[in-house]
Amino acid sequence: EYLKSDILTSNNNIIYTGYNLKVGESKTIYLKVWLDEEAGEAILSKSYNGKIKVELYQRGTRDENLVNIVKSKLVSNYSGVQEDFSGGLVAINTNGDLYNETKSEEIREYRYSGPSVNNYVTFNNELWRIIGVFKDEEGAEHIKIVRNEILTNIFPDSYTINGVTYNIKGDKDNMVYCNKKSSGKINNDFATGGLQYFLNTEIDEKNTKGYLSYLDEESKNMIETNSKYYIGTLTREESEDVGDGVNGSISETVLEAYQHERAVSGCEEGIGPSTNNTNVNVLNNKNCRVWAGNKAVLETKIALMYPSDYGYSALSKYWKTKLFMEVSNSNPAHGNWLQNVKHLNVNVNEEEELLISPTSISNSAMVLWGINLGILRSGNYSVYIRPTLYLKSDVKIISGTGEEDNFYQLEI
Repeated sequence: EYLKSDILTSNNNIIYTGYNLKVGESKTIYLKVWLDEEAGEAILSKSYNGKIKVELYQRGTRDENLVNIVKSKLVSNYSGVQEDFSGGLVAINTNGDLYNETKSEEIREYRYSGPSVNNYVTFNNELWRIIGVFKDEEGAEHIKIVRNEILTNIFPDSYTINGVTYNIKGDKDNMVYCNKKSSGKINNDFATGGLQYFLNTEIDEKNTKGYLSYLDEESKNMIETNSKYYIGTLTREESEDVGDGVNGSISETVLEAYQHERAVSGCEEGIGPSTNNTNVNVLNNKNCRVWAGNKAVLETKIALMYPSDYGYSALSKYWKTKLFMEVSNSNPAHGNWLQNVKHLNVNVNEEEELLISPTSISNSAMVLWGINLGILRSGNYSVYIRPTLYLKSDVKIISGTGEEDNFYQLEI
């Protein structure tokens, strides 16, 4: 704790990256490390050892495209039943199941699945994780990433955009609302809410900093500008036979969640119909599971994870399990790399992360991920959020293999 450095600017200890040497040219890097003057004799009298790892390669001698490199990691022979499979990149077919290369199936997307996966990437000088590879409507493939650690200590109390002020934080420390106007009730329309505006702007109309202002210019240039996020509604389980402590939780399997998130094709003018003002009407409208007046699709840079992103990150044998099941009941929290991401050390009963999808109980409720138990449930606000985004398809790797201590380094 007393070791200091003027160049180690992140937990990843990256000193220098991206330098191109010309023929006959050299590069000298000076490393300065010192001990804090408050360390004391017990610390000062010790010897310390370390190492510097240098990676060099000739540009143009390998495929540097991030999409292609990630896809090359596909575990093509995984059938979903191997007991020794600890995780990796798997392909999903159009039916939402594991892709089988011996059958005439079409691949829908590629996802990292399992408890231990090498999907680490540095973005904005932070560790992020690769969720998978996804196609846009034009057929271009994009890497989707999520921040490895939750956001903390940067949320303003309110955010003003287009003349409207939204409450971002509630009465409790770090509590975050999806959408709450300063003089109105909570709403689950992420697309038009203060949190969405905060994530996707540099500064608001009252000079309050937005999340984009915390990103470096190179990282901002890597983000796909108008990615589509679908905001269909998931089902809140209300029956009494779902198990202790999970009444009011999410009843879909991962495939059902994927389908319901994207059940927006029948929304006229891209919003929920005025007749969808009850939970029953929302669920009965199979082609527009969107609350009245809410946007069905959001085109933006930064959003939150889907519930299905969480479900598909588990081993495939848990994909048929409903998302409300606790860890002890063999739910998709088992064998799920997202269960190992970093969170604040707080009361585990309060560790809930806000996801992008609304739920059917009311037009103020969203899907929350109960991090400790692995339960997806319905609620009005969350303690935590984690930004999620798609990278441009031409983002390249300059170093790394995806491991936590040798993560992918990117450039655009």
